[in-house]
Amino acid sequence: MVTSSRQKQPFLYVIDEDFVLPDRGDGQEGPESAVPAGDPDEAVRLFHRYRRLMAQILGYEEELLEPASEDDLAAVEEELGVVLPPDLRALYGIADGGGDLDPLFDGHDWLPLAEVGDLDDEWLDIAQEWEHEPWRRTVFDTGPSNTVRRSPLRAGWIRFAFDTGGNWLAVDTDPGPNGRPGQVIAVGVDYKEGPTYVADSVTTFLRRLVEALERGDYRTHDKSLWIDADLPDLPGKHTRYRDDRPSRARAAQAGPRVQEVRVSDVEDCAFLAAVPEVCSLALSSRGSPDLTPLGARPVEYLELDVESADLTAPARNRELRSLSVTCARPVELAPLRTVPNLWALDIAAAPVADIATVTELKGLRYLEVTQDQWRELSELDDLPPLAIVGIHPHHPERHWPTPTAWETTHDEPPSPTA
Repeated sequence: MVTSSRQKQPFLYVIDEDFVLPDRGDGQEGPESAVPAGDPDEAVRLFHRYRRLMAQILGYEEELLEPASEDDLAAVEEELGVVLPPDLRALYGIADGGGDLDPLFDGHDWLPLAEVGDLDDEWLDIAQEWEHEPWRRTVFDTGPSNTVRRSPLRAGWIRFAFDTGGNWLAVDTDPGPNGRPGQVIAVGVDYKEGPTYVADSVTTFLRRLVEALERGDYRTHDKSLWIDADLPDLPGKHTRYRDDRPSRARAAQAGPRVQEVRVSDVEDCAFLAAVPEVCSLALSSRGSPDLTPLGARPVEYLELDVESADLTAPARNRELRSLSVTCARPVELAPLRTVPNLWALDIAAAPVADIATVTELKGLRYLEVTQDQWRELSELDDLPPLAIVGIHPHHPERHWPTPTAWETTHDEPPSPTA
């Protein structure tokens, strides 16, 4: 390993290999109602009706696997550590998966029980590798609000159908405060920014498919059936607002449920009044806009690229978890001492007036600095218990969305030398 005095590229030092990305969903409350919304008898009736309609349209009936036994179901539930919702459990009493020729569940293959308990989640492991800068990403809320916990994946999400492209339908046995156990959600590689709520139960999901077929809302192509059941699209479609010259009127057109905002040429932050649910905000300005409105918004990731940055207002936001500051004039970190949830801080592109304040931010686990800043910090005592440290040879130039070309090493940062 080269010493810091000869470092020519940014190095990412993973000090604590056991540290995992904090899961926003862990901090949410459970559901008000613990009673599943599904009905096993109705689900069975709907499933048989659904298969008959498919057979009439396609000209053949899809073969299913043999029913799962009670012992099979009990074994999978013991392995998963949860009890399957009654309606999905009843369907496995009809067949242990099937639908290989034409995916049964809205383009998703129905998984056998053996596969439900044996899924490879390399897609998520890769996305959360530190060199991909996962700390800059926010898991968004789905709609209806607070039905699903804001996690990329949870043990209580039991995936029962697969689209062969890295996405699944799952029954949620660990819902958010406004959800119901057994609700159906979509998760996977296209849902890393957050799961999507599909229906309050497998029963309701099947009902929508049946009703769509009965209405004639479908099309066939090459012996495949495409059903327009008015189910949710991929996440992100209605969550982003990006603008070169933001204003309150333009932000209002984006809709109140906007959760990610990326704006440039900002003169003032009045536009934030139209986006009350923003939790990821990237703000760029050639000047020094008044950041006061940020204190009233639930911003969890904040990226500032301004002439000068006063962190007093952003620090009033108790939801702030990750902060990246790029500025030309020295910034004071002192206001951050009152932020209870801040765990990631990037000051590599900012001159800092009071860098010793970092020692007081005991919740910090991720820190991104320049070589010179790390030299100053290394001379101080009682640094936070950092798990990941990124060190740049000099102030970096940010080119969003291109991430930093990190060289990653699992080791402590070397002691700086003059």
